[in-house]
Parts: sequence; C-alpha cells; structure tokens
Amino acid sequence: MNKKEYGVLINFLKSGLSTRQLDKLLGHNNTKGWFSWDILKKYKLTNYDKGKLFLHSINQCKNAIRQLEVKKERTVNEFIKLNQPVNLHKYKNVFIIAESEKKFYSAMSGETRNIVRDFFHSKKKSIGKCQYGGCSDNKQIDTVHLRKNRPQIFIDSAKKNKELLNEGLFKFDLYGTMKGFLITHAKRNSICFLCKNHHNEFHKNEKTGKSQLRHFMQKIII
Repeated sequence: MNKKEYGVLINFLKSGLSTRQLDKLLGHNNTKGWFSWDILKKYKLTNYDKGKLFLHSINQCKNAIRQLEVKKERTVNEFIKLNQPVNLHKYKNVFIIAESEKKFYSAMSGETRNIVRDFFHSKKKSIGKCQYGGCSDNKQIDTVHLRKNRPQIFIDSAKKNKELLNEGLFKFDLYGTMKGFLITHAKRNSICFLCKNHHNEFHKNEKTGKSQLRHFMQKIII
C-alpha cells in the first residue's frame, strides 16, 4: 500500500471525509470523487464504511488498514467487533455522583475539550485551513460546533446515562456518557474548522439572530 492509498483509507474510515474531499487531498480539485473511490473499491469498502472507525485510536485504525491490505476483503465490521475503542477504556466502570447534568459537565469540561481536540486532530490536519468560503487562513484553526455546543451535547448524553439515587443525587455512567458524546460528533455537519476571525464572527452571529447565523453557515464549506 502506498502513501496515497493509506491517506485515503485513514481519512475515510477515521475522519469520515467524503470522496470529493478525499480527491482534494489527492490534488484533484474539480472531480466527483472518482479517484479516491477507485482506491476504496480496491479494498472492498463502500460508503457504508465511512467514519466507522471514528471512535478508535489512530493506531487501531492503522491495524485495521493493515488487515484490509493483507486480506483485501471487507473486515471493518469484524475489526470493530473484536476491538473496542481504546480511547474509551479509561471510562469503563467509572461512575460520577452529581446533583445534575450541569454539575456533571462542570467536572468534565476540560476532559470533553481535550477529547474533541484529539479526535478531530487528523481531520483538521487533512482539511488544513479555514472552511469559511474564500478564506485561506491555515495558521491557527479552531474546531467549532455547528449544531449544538459542547456542553449541550454532553448534557444530552448524560441524561441518557443516569440513575436516580437518594436525596436528589444522580449516578452517571461515564463510559456511556462519553461514548454518546463522541458519537454525536461523528454526525454530518456537527463540527467545522474555522480561523480565529471567522470563529469569533460565528459566535457573534449566534447572538444576533437565526437569520444572520443561517446566512453565515451557508458560506461554510463542509
């Protein structure tokens, strides 16, 4: 497997890039994704496999790709069944007692920020610049939540992973909460990458009103 093929596979399986985005990484700007699609077909992958290894570490993804290289048959589902995401191992059988989801988030705020940064590091590196139309800034790029902000995503997941205790306290399953939190980020258009200026402009439009925010978001190239 050459470097070009590896780049297509890792960004398809881990980062969930589309074939058009993958073609751009290959240096083909005006295509419908046929160049990268040929590579995916070579390894028996379909659009159904896009982003399937999002929860897994880079090293685990490399291992899965090595299996594809040797067998040249669809082994992604088999790999997932046999290999739980090591990124989530530290949360296994860990429970936190708090009086509310917001209190739970307060204790986990730094952890959620760090894990989002780490999970999107490879995708941010692949895209390489601000995704606001016409902007070519490639210096300091931020990961920006488009649909729901980070606290709300965590709180929504925590609500599904709690058990009521006595005296108005709740027992939260950290593994279930963090897994749900990350899976939400894997959904289409959940995040984008913006330069500092457009990141600040995004938040200003959030406060101004829905129409201004919608107009701004329409200029973001996902």
